[in-house]
Amino acid sequence: MTFWPLTSICRLFVRQPELSIPASVWSELLNGLRARGRNVRESGAFLLGPPGDHRQVSSIVFYDQIDPNALDTGIIVIDGACMADLWAICRRTRLAVVADVHTHPGGAAQSESDRRHPMIAEPGHIAIIIPNFAAEPVQLNAIGLYRYRGKFSWDRLTSRFLRPALKIEGNRR
Repeated sequence: MTFWPLTSICRLFVRQPELSIPASVWSELLNGLRARGRNVRESGAFLLGPPGDHRQVSSIVFYDQIDPNALDTGIIVIDGACMADLWAICRRTRLAVVADVHTHPGGAAQSESDRRHPMIAEPGHIAIIIPNFAAEPVQLNAIGLYRYRGKFSWDRLTSRFLRPALKIEGNRR
């Protein structure tokens, strides 16, 4: 009879998460969202990482960094002309937008506006919604992850056997 250690089994069969974020970047993201939203308005960011199939976040561009007026109305409104600044950042850093994230005052369900106005309207793009304006504590199982299918259609991403939807890598404080 042969026994395989659990770590060997996991390496062979566990699939990469839909999206992975180092704990330090996750902490920076949550702190930035909270500071910008001040628990009274939505805030958000684009998450950047190396191009490719594995979505590994390595950097953050907050919406108000490319459009200083993006958060002024209480909901997120980005002037399309400001997206050129995001693409310039991606070219300069050789990174790609791997996801976007924004906060909601209540739960993490997509609003009709979220469904009808994707930040990146390309099939496969991942959008994250963090409830309660990202107030502490943020529970990973309360976060909404959605993959854009095109034509204003989305799939909700959930963790499945041997595949997490969202993985925060490293030590969280």
